Amino acid sequence: MEIEKAYFTLPEVLARWSIPEVDLVYLAENDQLRLSVRILNLPIEFGDYEETDDGRCYSIPTERSSFNGLLDLQVQDVFQLFRKGEVTVTWFRTTRADYACFWGSRESLTIRKSDLVLRREERDRFEAVRGFGGASGKMPAGGFHASADYQVVRCHGHEFRLGPIQAQVVRILHAAAQRGDQWQSGKAVLSQAGSRSLKMADVFKSKKDWPLLIESNGRGAYRLAGV
Repeated sequence: MEIEKAYFTLPEVLARWSIPEVDLVYLAENDQLRLSVRILNLPIEFGDYEETDDGRCYSIPTERSSFNGLLDLQVQDVFQLFRKGEVTVTWFRTTRADYACFWGSRESLTIRKSDLVLRREERDRFEAVRGFGGASGKMPAGGFHASADYQVVRCHGHEFRLGPIQAQVVRILHAAAQRGDQWQSGKAVLSQAGSRSLKMADVFKSKKDWPLLIESNGRGAYRLAGV
C-alpha cells in the first residue's frame, strides 16, 4: 500500500529516480527542481511585490499568521546549504504569494540537508516535464495541447478544465512562450486576462494542481511549466 504523502525526503526521491545525490543537487542549484522545508507553526508573512514608475520594487504584506506547511527555498540558499551543510533562511518562495518571510520576533531559521523535502506537486511536475514516472514506471504523454478556447488544456500528461479567466491566462502565457519570452509579470497577465484579482494563486485556487501547468519564479513572474 502506498501512502498519499504531501512531500518526500531526499533519500526517497533519490531511490525513486535512481540518480546520485550530485545530480539532484545540480537540478536544485540550477532552479530546475524546487526543494522545500516543513514549517511548524512559525510566524510567516505572505505578500506581493509592487513596482513603482521609476522601477523600484517594494513588498506589500497581505497575510501574517502562525504557518504550518511547506515553503520553497530560494536558489541561493540551496546553493549555500549543500556547500556549507546548513544555511540560515529568512525569505522563501511560495505559490500562494510573491514571497514569504518571517515576521515579528522570529527573524530566521537554520536549515540542514536532512530538513529538505520535495513537494508531491513538484515531483509530479518534474517527472511530467522530463517524461518519466519514477517508481510507477508510467510514461506520461508530453507536450502542450489546448482547445480553441483554451478551456481544455493538456500539459505533459495532465488535463486541466479551465474557467474563462483561467483560460485567458494560459492563452497569454502560451503566446509568450511561442515568441520566446516565457516569463511574464503575473499582475500584467491577470490584468490582460480581465481578472479582478492580482494574485495568480487566487485565480487558480479551484485547481489544486495548477503549479503543474503554471510555474512561478518566486518574484512575481510566471510561465507555462515545461513549455
